[in-house]
Amino acid sequence: MSGSELRARNKKKVETPVAASIRDMKDIREAQALLSESGTVTLSLMSAFRILFIMRCFSALYRLVDDCDEVYNYWEPTHYLLQGYGRETWEYSTDYKIRSWAFIFVNALVGLVTKVITSTKIQTFYLIRMALGAACSYVEARFYRTVTEEINPHVGRYIFAILFFGAGMFNASTANNGSLLAYLPSTFAMYCVFMAFSYALKPVSDIDRTRTYKVVFWIGLGALGGWPFAALVGLPFAAEEILIFGRDTMTKEDGTVVRSLAVPNWRWKRLLRLVEATLICGAGITFMLVLMDQMFYRQYTIVAWNIIKYNIFAGTEGRGPELYGTEPWYYYILNGILNFNIVFLLAMGSGVCVAITAFIDRSRVPGTTKLDAVWPYVVLGLKLVPFYIWFFVFSLQAHKEERFMYVAYPLLALNAAISIFLIRSWASRLAGKLGASAATRVLVLRYTSLAILAVYALLSVSRIIALLTYYRAPFVVYSSLWREQAPDQLMNRNYLQEEFPENTNLTLKNVCVGKEWHRFPSQFFLPSDTRIQFLKSEFKGQLPQTFEEDIKISTYRDAEGKEVAYRQRVYGWYGARQAPAGFNDLNLENPTVYVNEDECDYLVDLDLPLHSASELEPRYIRDTEHWQVLSCYPYLDAQNSHRLSRAFWVPGSPQLQWGEYCMMKRRTA
Repeated sequence: MSGSELRARNKKKVETPVAASIRDMKDIREAQALLSESGTVTLSLMSAFRILFIMRCFSALYRLVDDCDEVYNYWEPTHYLLQGYGRETWEYSTDYKIRSWAFIFVNALVGLVTKVITSTKIQTFYLIRMALGAACSYVEARFYRTVTEEINPHVGRYIFAILFFGAGMFNASTANNGSLLAYLPSTFAMYCVFMAFSYALKPVSDIDRTRTYKVVFWIGLGALGGWPFAALVGLPFAAEEILIFGRDTMTKEDGTVVRSLAVPNWRWKRLLRLVEATLICGAGITFMLVLMDQMFYRQYTIVAWNIIKYNIFAGTEGRGPELYGTEPWYYYILNGILNFNIVFLLAMGSGVCVAITAFIDRSRVPGTTKLDAVWPYVVLGLKLVPFYIWFFVFSLQAHKEERFMYVAYPLLALNAAISIFLIRSWASRLAGKLGASAATRVLVLRYTSLAILAVYALLSVSRIIALLTYYRAPFVVYSSLWREQAPDQLMNRNYLQEEFPENTNLTLKNVCVGKEWHRFPSQFFLPSDTRIQFLKSEFKGQLPQTFEEDIKISTYRDAEGKEVAYRQRVYGWYGARQAPAGFNDLNLENPTVYVNEDECDYLVDLDLPLHSASELEPRYIRDTEHWQVLSCYPYLDAQNSHRLSRAFWVPGSPQLQWGEYCMMKRRTA
C-alpha cells in the first residue's frame, strides 16, 4: 500500500466519528436559525424605496402607453389644464360627469412645477411619470416593511422580489392600463390599497383605534378618489374588525402597558368604531372631491356615484361598459399568467396552500383544542380573501380590461409570497421523509424559494423586453416630429414654428391618424402649433372631441404705438364646464370629428404588409405622390406572429412578422 493511500485511510478514520457529529450539529443549528428567521437580511423603508424607484424610473422612461383610455381620459385632460387645449371623451361632458377632475388636477400641479425646469412638453410628460413612480415606490416599500414586520421576513423578501421584477407592476406603476406608472384611477386605487394593507396586515387591536381609521381612510380615498369598486377589498378587513378580538395590549410612548379585556359587547363597539371611521373619512374625502370637481364642472356632483350608476344600473337601459367590448371568463387568468407567470398561479393557489399547511403542520401551533391549532391559519386565510373577491367579481363581468386588475396587484403579491413560504417548508419536510440529511434539508429550504423566484424574474424580464422591443414604435415616431424644428431654434422649443406665439399669420398644422387613433400617446408628444386630427377608418365607435381651447388672440401696442396681435393663454378652463354636441353614452359614431385627408400636414400610420388594405384604410406609405416618409420604426404584427414568441422576448425569436410605424409629411408642389 502506498503512503498516500495510507494517509487517506487514516484521515477517514479520524474524521468519521467526530467531524460527522460536528457537521450534523452545525447543520441543525443552521436549520434552526433559518426557521427562527434570525439573521434574515431585510431592507429599511428608505432602502426598499430607493431600489424600487430604480425600476419605477425605468418604467417611467420606457413603459408604453398602450391603452387609449389612459391617453384620452387622463393625459389629454392633463395637457388641457397645462397647455390650454386637448381632446376629451364623453365621460368629461357635463351631461355625464363620470371622470373626476380632482385626479387630473393633482397630476397637473406636478406638471406645473416641472414646467419650471423643462423646455418641452415631452420632458413634462416624463417627469409626471417619474413622480408617479416615486409615489408607487414609496407605497410598495411601506407595504413590504409591514409584511416583513408583521407576517414574516422571508415573506417580505418574496414580496419585494415579486414587486421589483413583475411585468404587471412595471406596467401598472406609471401608466394607464397595461402599464402601472399607470396614470389611471385603477393605478391610484392600487397605490391606496398598498397603503391600506400596510396597516390592515397589522393585528386587530381593541385599544388602538388608529389602525381602523387609517385603513378606512386609504380604502375610502382609493374608492372615492380613484375607482369606487376598490372598496371591495375592504370587506374582509371589516369582517376581521368585528369578528376577531386580536391584540389586547398596547404600549404607550411613556412605556405604560395598557390591557383590554373582551367584554360581552366588544363586537358592537367595534362595529360602531368602524361605522364612525367610515362616516368621518368618507364625508371628509367626498367633501374635498366635490369641491375640486365643482371648480371645473361648475356643478356639484359625486363622480364616484356617477361611475357606479353607469357601470351597474345603466345596463337595463342598453348602456353600460359592455358597449366597449366583452371578453371570455378566463381573460384574467390568461392576463395574469402573461404578467406574473408562475407567481399568478401561486397567488390563485394560496388558499389551498394555507389549508394543506393547517392540516400537515397543525401540531406546530400549541393549544388544547383543534381550533387552537388551526386558528392562526384562519386569521392568515382572511388576509388572502381580498384577492379572491376582486378576481372572481371582475371575472363575472362581461367587460374586462387589464387595468381592472391593478387594484389587486398588492394582494396578488401577498398571496403568492405566502404560497412560496409554505411550499418551501413542504419541500424540506418531503426531503426529510425521503431520508435527506439536515444539511440537504437546509439547502432545500433555502433554494426552493430562490428557484421559484429566479424562474419568475427571468420570465418577467423577458415579458418586459418583449413589450419594449415589439411595440415601442408610437413613442419613437411621434417624437420624431420635433426634428422638423429649425436648427437655430432657441426660445420656443415647444413649437415647430418658433414665431408661432407672436405671429398670428402662422396657422396650426394638423397631424392626422386613421386606424391608429388608439395608439396615439397624447399631445404631449406633439409641438404646440400642431393638433391631432382623425381620419375616417373602419372603426365605427365614438371618438374623442376637442376641448374648447383656452388660447385666444389678444393685442397690445408696441413702442411705436402700433397694434400687435399675439396668442395668449387664458386660464379659464371653460371647456371643462361644457357638454359638447355629439357626445353620447351609447358609443355611437359622431361623423363631425373627422377631417379630410387634404387637410392633413402630417400623417401617422401603421403599415402591415400581411394585412389587406381597404378604401378607408389604404396603405398610405405607398402613396408617394402625396406623402413623404419622415420616420419609420418596426412594429410587431401580432396577429400574424406566433403567440409565445410575441408574448416573451427570446434572442432570435422565430415566427415574428413585422410592419412599419411611420410619420409622413404632405408633399408640396
